[in-house]
Amino acid sequence: MFYPSLKLRKNVVSAKVNFTAFEKCMDTETDEALLPYKSAKMSYNFNVKKGALTNGYGFKDLHLPNFHTDGERMLWVPGEPIKRVWVYRYFNDTYQKFDPELICFGESGQVYFCCIHDDSPYILEIPQDEKLTAVPNAVNYNLNSVDTMIFTSQADGMWKYVLNNSVTKVEGAPAIISMCLHYERLFAVVGGERNRLAFSANLDPTDWTEDLSSGGFIEMQDERGRLTKVVSFNDYVYVFREYGVSRVSAYGDQADFSVSHLFVSSVKLYGDTVTVCGNKILLLARDGIHSFDGYSTKKLQLGFDELFKGVENDNACSVCFKNKFLLACKLNFNDGEQVGCEAYAKGYVNNALIEVDLSTNEVSITRGVDIAFLQVIDDQNVAKVAACFNGEYSSRIGELTEDGELFGTPLVKRWFSPKSNLGYPTKVKHIKECLIKTKNPCKIKIVTNKQTKEFNVKGSNISQRIKLNMLGEQVQVGFEASCSGETYISCPQITLEISG
Repeated sequence: MFYPSLKLRKNVVSAKVNFTAFEKCMDTETDEALLPYKSAKMSYNFNVKKGALTNGYGFKDLHLPNFHTDGERMLWVPGEPIKRVWVYRYFNDTYQKFDPELICFGESGQVYFCCIHDDSPYILEIPQDEKLTAVPNAVNYNLNSVDTMIFTSQADGMWKYVLNNSVTKVEGAPAIISMCLHYERLFAVVGGERNRLAFSANLDPTDWTEDLSSGGFIEMQDERGRLTKVVSFNDYVYVFREYGVSRVSAYGDQADFSVSHLFVSSVKLYGDTVTVCGNKILLLARDGIHSFDGYSTKKLQLGFDELFKGVENDNACSVCFKNKFLLACKLNFNDGEQVGCEAYAKGYVNNALIEVDLSTNEVSITRGVDIAFLQVIDDQNVAKVAACFNGEYSSRIGELTEDGELFGTPLVKRWFSPKSNLGYPTKVKHIKECLIKTKNPCKIKIVTNKQTKEFNVKGSNISQRIKLNMLGEQVQVGFEASCSGETYISCPQITLEISG
């Protein structure tokens, strides 16, 4: 908002630009000349939900509740890259309650466990008939009244784990890519041509005998492409494919199963991002994030679809946590900067975590984190998101934080306005000063068509006036923070004179 004063002298007007509240969403789609000046042309690693710039998300080593105290314990992770973590839920007959374990899968093919509610920091090996050769999927199931975790992969077939037992192979199971439980059957995308949806016998997901009284399969060969993900949602089995979605009605006897093909997509759908979020499913496609209601999809208008151009996201993953869709993926920031994992000499797989608030569609982006897998841990006294990583942090298990740091190292936080003529086209602006309040050190970056300058600002509990003294017709304002501790930048005000 601008407040012109009376003319000080001929053809000179004084004005102030007040960032009374930073806009909550970023917009990379709209032409800069049309964007409101307080909106963000680019923003990452900041949280702007309260109108000020504060710390965005980060990660620290995973902590779990300590059974004997009110505190938490940090886990001692095995000395190898951790590819996956899952929650194995089993009912403890002694305490008459669920007493889950955290199950981890290491790069060597070893499966590990630790009790979520315990006092031991150790993650221990589970005996195995042999080590697995590929990263599996996992699902909980009550098999013959025994809580069981089932592992599947195209390379190794099916394995199962029961509390205090070894991980053992299930013979005769197909090579499974994706699976879900639906009305006591396991439905699975089978490897190979990826055109077959297999299903197990009723009440036994380890029985894949193909006959009318046991298991069977459904073939899908049409323009929707290969099968990538299968989920149980709203009483149906939904099969997500590379370019569309099919629905299976699967009640009771398999003779009554039926298939409906819902739609064909013009863009590729990334199956590993398909996530049930309450009464809808969210997923990533090549052109952005989509919402699926059981019948059709619509693309969410989030304002940053430009960042998906020129990248593939076959390794993206996602979860839903506290009514927020969290998507780890690769984005094309196209700004010449290298943040966090982007500076790795060996490259990176993913470089961003996107949060979409499902109530408001507000978005925040965490940049510079190479996330391989996300898992929600939500049981009794613990509710958090755990993560596995590619690259430098692959041997650590992280948990999502709100301190803007990656295992103790602050992530660079940036917010930039669009370049604007401030409503005075062709007029030269003399940018005089910035009034700003910041609790920790930060930088102000001013870019005009004539100059680019950065100004270091010390942290303070009171507002400060920073002399800028710059000229230009087009003006862009940016704020950057990269120190530890609380970040809080509020109510900046730019004073300028307009002439010409």
